[in-house]
Amino acid sequence: MIRYIFIGILLGVSCLAAAQDQVLENNPTSLKWRQVNTPGFRVIYPVGLDREAQKMANTLQHLHEAEAETMGNKPPKKINIILQNQNAVSNGFVTLGPRRSEFYTMPPQDYNFIGTNRWLDLLAVHEFRHIVQFQQSKKGWNKLFYYLFGENTQAGMAFSAAPPWFWEGDATAIETSFTHSGRGRIPSFNRVFRTNLLEGKRFNYHKQHLRSYKDFIPNHYVLGYHYATHLRRRTKDPDVLEKVTHSAFSWPFIPFTFSNSLKKHTGHFIVDNYEMMMDELDDVWSDQLQGLDISLFEQVTNRKSGAFTDYAFPQVLEDGTVIALKSGIGDIDQFVRLAGGQEKREFVPGIINNSGMLSSTQYKVVWNEYHYDPRWRVKTYSVIKSYDFATNELRTITKKSRYASAAISPDGYKIATVLTTEENNNYLVVVDYYSGKEVKRFENPGNAFYSMPRWSDDGGKIVVLKTTDKGKGVVVIDYATGEERVLITAGYENIGHPVLYKNHLFFNSPYSGIDNIYALDLNTRQRYQVTSSKYGAYNPEITHDGSYIYYNDHTVNGLDVVRTPFAPSGWKAMSQVEDRSVKYYEPVVEQEGHENILNEVPGREYPVRRYSKLGHILNIHSWGPFASTDLNQAQFGIFSRDVLSTTTMSVGYNYDVEEETGFASAKLSYQGLYPIIDFEVQKGDRVSDRGTIRGEEVKFKWDELSFETGVRLPLLLTRSKYHTQLALGNAVKVTKVSSFSNSVFGESRLAPINDSLAFFFRDELENGDLVSNRASLSFFRLMKQSTRDLNSKWGQSFTFEHFSTPYGGDFNGRLFAIRSNLYFPGIFKHHSFYIRTGYQSREADLSGDLYYFRNRIFKPRGFSYPDHERFSSFQMNYTFPIWYPDIALGPVLNIKRFRSNLFYDVGRGKGKNYFIEYNGSQSRVFFSTLDESYYSTGVELHMDFNIMRFTPEISVGVRYSYLLTTNETNIELLLATIAF
Repeated sequence: MIRYIFIGILLGVSCLAAAQDQVLENNPTSLKWRQVNTPGFRVIYPVGLDREAQKMANTLQHLHEAEAETMGNKPPKKINIILQNQNAVSNGFVTLGPRRSEFYTMPPQDYNFIGTNRWLDLLAVHEFRHIVQFQQSKKGWNKLFYYLFGENTQAGMAFSAAPPWFWEGDATAIETSFTHSGRGRIPSFNRVFRTNLLEGKRFNYHKQHLRSYKDFIPNHYVLGYHYATHLRRRTKDPDVLEKVTHSAFSWPFIPFTFSNSLKKHTGHFIVDNYEMMMDELDDVWSDQLQGLDISLFEQVTNRKSGAFTDYAFPQVLEDGTVIALKSGIGDIDQFVRLAGGQEKREFVPGIINNSGMLSSTQYKVVWNEYHYDPRWRVKTYSVIKSYDFATNELRTITKKSRYASAAISPDGYKIATVLTTEENNNYLVVVDYYSGKEVKRFENPGNAFYSMPRWSDDGGKIVVLKTTDKGKGVVVIDYATGEERVLITAGYENIGHPVLYKNHLFFNSPYSGIDNIYALDLNTRQRYQVTSSKYGAYNPEITHDGSYIYYNDHTVNGLDVVRTPFAPSGWKAMSQVEDRSVKYYEPVVEQEGHENILNEVPGREYPVRRYSKLGHILNIHSWGPFASTDLNQAQFGIFSRDVLSTTTMSVGYNYDVEEETGFASAKLSYQGLYPIIDFEVQKGDRVSDRGTIRGEEVKFKWDELSFETGVRLPLLLTRSKYHTQLALGNAVKVTKVSSFSNSVFGESRLAPINDSLAFFFRDELENGDLVSNRASLSFFRLMKQSTRDLNSKWGQSFTFEHFSTPYGGDFNGRLFAIRSNLYFPGIFKHHSFYIRTGYQSREADLSGDLYYFRNRIFKPRGFSYPDHERFSSFQMNYTFPIWYPDIALGPVLNIKRFRSNLFYDVGRGKGKNYFIEYNGSQSRVFFSTLDESYYSTGVELHMDFNIMRFTPEISVGVRYSYLLTTNETNIELLLATIAF
């Protein structure tokens, strides 16, 4: 029963999302679109991206049958593929509601992500497998659910039937099998998983799957790849996942359906299979280390906590101190200075575009950050920033740019970086440090992919990774002449992080099966292994005098900064380097049989046509009955959203369980213009039960027709470590009430409290028209949070709302409300002190047409909602974690965290309650004055947990309030909130 309720809540959240004030992720209005069509795909792309669209059309059609062979063996029906070239984020996804896939064309610079692949090829292989998975999910009962309810329910039930690790793990296994450098072939991909296991952190299935606040757990891609690959290795059955998912998707509402399906087709439940996988991985990874000679080094970081923390990309400043980028389960990204065994936080950057490197000279460090178009969520930028640790000066060097990776020249005047244009052309460029202007662009006639540039120590050359159809190599480019010379020939060795120092080229490579640092002697052309790490060595940095090599060594607690003397005599010749690679993927590669499929992509030229946004604005994707998240309303409706996310529409009939009434509704939100335009109409019966007076139930009934139209302007203003947004809005609503009836007093809003006195319900409407205006402004500025943080350490949020009736009508009313939250650090790490304030003022003078708009501010805890003309509130909170238990009670409950909140609330209200004296044809108004204060204090205890192995985290709690005003106590149950 719990499973059914939880699935219902999940479906309600997804299906009624259109009813919320969504901001769709879309592009500027000015962008024009084209399309190419193949039998299996419609590739939609912005004007100017024709070359990549044709390549993607050919690549995807080439993969169409091959990728479906081990997952249903039936190629999916035709689907829309959208190439997004306005975004600087390297990403891709497949989704339903509506069914589509989006490819963000900007390639990543991090070599341990992209490997030796072409970025769009990697996306095509990985994302198309998700398309195949969704096709597979339309089986048995889930196929019926699709026909009854549409795509949202199909997706919701599919996600409830199969865990997240299946979706990404299976796709990563296919990516590894269909390319020469999928993530399953890259040791860095599993280094945390591998290290945890071999260092005694063999977590149970529930902790590994649902993750933890106590220990750092690699994500579901890592677990899923190894789990999916293990099943295919052990069973020797290429179709085992097809069989398992066929059964699971056919019965998605059965508790633990995926585990039961595993039992049916592998002979073991999900936990037993996991334990067998861990046994196998323990064996193969332990064997990999047998007899390995670990190189010695000097520790630079001095950890004071066992919490998982990376100190990445060490850079040596002019005074010999070291700068590293610190991040972890309990720390946001921050630059720290390491010296003499001590650590000092120097600067917190914004949202970093991680290129897998840092660069410094003298006291300056440069890196890339994301900036955002204020309105268009798909349009983002990657800018270059710098920080001078001598002067504490932050500089934004470029604006509205598409640069990734940044390397500053030894003289500090130039920055080498990689530009990817909107047409997906790739260039190595140099920009001026002070002006940000481009001063040099190197020719790239073959459109090779450049990544991770770095200046030579004399500033005359730039060394850079270069990826072509033949793989990845290393080249050096003369800055003055542009002449390019090959240092390492292109191939499928995943080389990364090149550093040129005098006559040596240093770089990372997984040559031995474990990531290590290697060196190429440019005079002799001999190659050497510089480090022999147990779990991985990365990111070499040579001191200015050439005496030390600083680098990262991976440990169970994260990346450490270490150093070793620059001593070529101690380096190991390649002839002595043993290949200890664990080719865990090989059986799956053999089963798939398509390792070289991308070498044979045809070059057909498909016809190009204009794609009309208006012509595809109606795109129905879901239908049928749905429940709201609080289960108070049931809706039968039809939902539409176009694939370019400009317009959402819905029509339906809603039934209110509490009121026992129903109403029809239609909604439209057009978001293709700079302001969002919303429209909604509702018509139906309404009931309001106001309790009992003099033993009689007071119930109002009426017919209601309402029209609402409004504009919104949501602006994303993030430029630093603070997430910042501003939203403006205004809406006009006409509410027409007819057939109003009062169960105790005719057709008015009065309720007799004795023979001659009646109470006036100001917050109800009677026959007539309410024409109202709602203006709103909200702003928040919240510092980034780590996984363990309960709130931002520093932050502010403000909301202003004004309701009024300036356009006439039969009712008059006004409400002004303002709310704010202020966040401050607590006494200890991850503790938070925050203040909530609110003020509300409503129309006061009684008249027959007075209407009270409903409360918009929060109440003092322990009290009911105040009903005052003016009310102010002040709340102080101190919240903190108590315990990270990581306790799994079988498959039913997984407890991750207990936390508490101490509070003290103050409220002050003033106003009047109005009564009408009626006596025949005459009436008089009486009122009672309200001037009340509310004080309460107490404690809240929350538990964060998962149920039934579902990954969304649920929070429930209990609140004890002591009402200082009345000396009463109040205990409340805080019902579940769900965090996805």
